Amino acid sequence: MTILDQLINLMLEKVEVVTVPKQELDDFLSQNNIDICDEHYQFLLKYGNSGFLKSDFGDLSFLEFKDYYLDNEILDDMKLPNGYNYIGMDFYENSLCKDPNESQLYSFGYGELNIPFDYNGLKELLFCSLFFHIDCDECFEYYENNIKINDINEFKEKYFKYEIKYIDTHEIYFFKDSQLIICDDKFYRYHIYGGGILDKVIL
Repeated sequence: MTILDQLINLMLEKVEVVTVPKQELDDFLSQNNIDICDEHYQFLLKYGNSGFLKSDFGDLSFLEFKDYYLDNEILDDMKLPNGYNYIGMDFYENSLCKDPNESQLYSFGYGELNIPFDYNGLKELLFCSLFFHIDCDECFEYYENNIKINDINEFKEKYFKYEIKYIDTHEIYFFKDSQLIICDDKFYRYHIYGGGILDKVIL
């Protein structure tokens, strides 16, 4: 099991997971002629009614998914590219979509894909949803935010071989010595989280 898989499972133990009834999901997809891949199907089935999929800016819930397809007056800036399925709104207020034949997620607008994509796939999006939602005091023994990076080369030398790749294009994630390190993509500052659920990760 990868480090990312382990982190997701450990965070899932700290939140309330609310599934979508299988028959309800199957009926909605069938009645609206929506064909989604198994990964997307399992995402909605397992987590679709969970509170951690919603925030002030984002909504990846089954309700959001349904509302999009039931809306008869979709604005031009919310039109899906041909052949793509709607995923939801992420926590940067991006509209996300997915080709059923690919794992990658894309933001979109006016029927066009915005490249580069923000997340490698639904697993990475699930990780971000959980991480933004969890109570840090409950999950970690300690954490410190907005630590200035004085020497970028030194920082890279210390952490880069421990990178958890392709989670989010806005930030870079590392796991080293039972610590989760999150750095902005310009290498100005980083956040560090340690202990708690991170002590359970097996390398």
